[in-house]
Amino acid sequence: MEDDQILDIVHQRAAEMMAARDGEVMEHGSAVSTEGADSLMDRYGFSSMDALEFLLVLEKEFGITLADENLNGEVLSSATALAKHIAALRQT
Repeated sequence: MEDDQILDIVHQRAAEMMAARDGEVMEHGSAVSTEGADSLMDRYGFSSMDALEFLLVLEKEFGITLADENLNGEVLSSATALAKHIAALRQT
């Protein structure tokens, strides 16, 4: 799976999660644009609890473990950085 595919999934899962929290209905298979803000906090309005829940969703989605010691400000700074970190974990 390519980095850009992982990034698309990261954005899609974030949008689905926040839509579900807000009681909205996402159409199945609807594409989420990755244009614009890359910050998950800014783009989706994640709280710290949302971010933790989102990381658990990503672990399950990609079959990985996001170790606490590797979740630094750089990795969590953007969806792109997080997607690259996930891609690296999937290659090991």
